[in-house]
Amino acid sequence: MHYNSPIVRPQTDANDLFIELTVGCTHNSCTFCNFYDGYPFRVADWKQIEEDLQEAAAVYPHTTKVWATGGNPFALSVDNLKRFADLTKEYLPEARIGTYARVNDLYHKSAEEIHILHEAGYDNIVLGIESADDDVLSHVKKGYTAEDILRECKKLEEAGMPYRIIYLGGLAGAGNGEESARRTAAVLNQLHPYYMFLTTVAILPGTKLHQEMLDGTFKEETELERLKEFRRLIQDMKNPIGVFSATSTDVLAFTAHFPEDKDKVLKKFDKAISTFSAEDEAYFNARRHAMRSV
Repeated sequence: MHYNSPIVRPQTDANDLFIELTVGCTHNSCTFCNFYDGYPFRVADWKQIEEDLQEAAAVYPHTTKVWATGGNPFALSVDNLKRFADLTKEYLPEARIGTYARVNDLYHKSAEEIHILHEAGYDNIVLGIESADDDVLSHVKKGYTAEDILRECKKLEEAGMPYRIIYLGGLAGAGNGEESARRTAAVLNQLHPYYMFLTTVAILPGTKLHQEMLDGTFKEETELERLKEFRRLIQDMKNPIGVFSATSTDVLAFTAHFPEDKDKVLKKFDKAISTFSAEDEAYFNARRHAMRSV
């Protein structure tokens, strides 16, 4: 197997078969991210891709889940994405494909084309929207707006493509988390992702956001503020969705499905918030600041 850059995948997809489709990220400009520093975006060699699929088929011929690795492989053309799906089906006929996409990867793909890709084998697109608050999206240089998120996710839904999203708490900065969560919920209430990853930013050395923090132009949220931000998001969200919030940066770990588990989860947050101590703040803050990657 060949891997030429870090493998970044959702926590829930750890047992997938990883096949390198791209290296790096087309954008690589988000101020909080260092995942792909030093790895310019490129498509993996097709000979390498086929060799990896052949190797995997010899060992795990009944693989059902393939994760196409790279920062955002869905940036590839419809033809290239279909080529990968066809190769996967040739060697692993039982497998379905998941991968990352940026919102702007969808701009030049029609709903009909996305439907064709779904029929070809893609059924697990993960969008790291991070937020649907335009102030946050602009500040961290995501490269799209809340309107773009709404339009392109509706396109996925029209195409019948199942998708998941990532919400990255803490990006709004001190004093702004709950309002940012409210704005994001207002957008998500118009959409129907089937799953959401709730995680919260660790400001990593070497990133632009870390430099802003050192310069005093960005003040990070406290750990307590992060809890309140998540509570606001959960409280305001209305549509059915699965939620995973058990990453290395989360203060309160849980998995749930809303609306069935919503009241129970909100009570957990209320208890955590009401009992959160100065010692808790110091512990979780120190743990976060010790991270060099997530």
